[in-house]
Formats: sequence, C-alpha cells, structure tokens
Amino acid sequence: MKTARLSVLLLLTIICHTQAQTPAPAAAPKVPAFPTADDYTALRMAFAAQPGFSPFWNMDTERSAIFTAIRSKDFPKAIALARPWLEKVPVDAEVHYLCGHFLKKTGDIPGSMQHFHCFYGLMRSITSTGDGKSPKTAWKVISVSEEYALLNEIDAELIDQSLIDDCDKMHVKLPNGTETDFYFDVSISLGATARQLAPGKK
Repeated sequence: MKTARLSVLLLLTIICHTQAQTPAPAAAPKVPAFPTADDYTALRMAFAAQPGFSPFWNMDTERSAIFTAIRSKDFPKAIALARPWLEKVPVDAEVHYLCGHFLKKTGDIPGSMQHFHCFYGLMRSITSTGDGKSPKTAWKVISVSEEYALLNEIDAELIDQSLIDDCDKMHVKLPNGTETDFYFDVSISLGATARQLAPGKK
C-alpha cells in the first residue's frame, strides 16, 4: 500500500511538473488594421469641404479622356490618365474600380488590389451612413457619381429617379427581378450646386 501511494504521488508530481512546463496556447493572429469606413467617410467629407468643390466631377474633361481611352480599348492610356486624375479626385470610386480591373489584366496584381481596396472602402463609407430604404436612413453621397457607382456594384437597374426634398429616390430593379426604392441624401451636392449658382459667383 505504501509503495502504491508513493507511485501515485510520483505520477501526480510528474503530471503537475509537465503541465507547468507546457506553454499557454498562443493567441490567434489578428487581421491587420485597414482604413475603416469612418476613415473613408472623413476623406469624402474633407474632399467635399474644399473651396470650389463641385459634385459634377463626372463631367470633367480629364475624366472623360479616361473613358474615351477605355472605349478605344487603349487600357494602358486609360491607366496612365487615371493616375493623375485620382491624385486630383481620390474619391472617384468608379475610376478606382476601372483601374483595379485593367491593372489586373496587365498582371499588376498589387496595384489592382490597391484600387479595389479603395473602391470598396468608398462603398463601405457610403453604405455605413444608413440602409438606403427611406429618406431618414438615406445613403449620404457627395456626388451623383457615387450614387451610380453603388447601384452598378449591386447590379441595380435604374427604372426611375425623382428628387424628394434633399433625397434622390431611385426606383430600381434588382438582379432577382424585384423592384425597390433606394434613397440617397444629396444635400451636399445640392448645397455645392447652390453656391456655384449664387449671384456674383464666377
């Protein structure tokens, strides 16, 4: 009995010693921090707060030249024109998306992913402002271009558009065939347009 007791005590001592030496499991690696939706919202709002801001960047001749190159299938030229344009208008989600698409075709995968990252960051910023289902929860945009970038991304076909106070009401058809309304808060665009049309504005 004494020998059995000593064997048990020895076994327990060995187990405790082994457990004490076993390191605690390492914490799982964490996803590195990326710019948040709030970061992209800050970028968009800062851009819209600039003196002389115009929400109609989609009508700029520099931007039009990019799309002319795309229609001509001159993708290297489109990319070359897009770089200085995005320095000037870093919030142009559509051009970021196109750069991502064409850089992928040229084999520049890191460059492609950078532009796709910017595109989806901007989309997250817009959709974080509401659910778009009513004027009270409308998606806040700083240009019409942002509205169409988001609708295109979700494959929503525009059927009808109307202005309700400070909101664009977009009646669309979704890929599954259902029709619904999305609301965009266009107060920033309306305010910028009013300032541009104010008497004495040159």
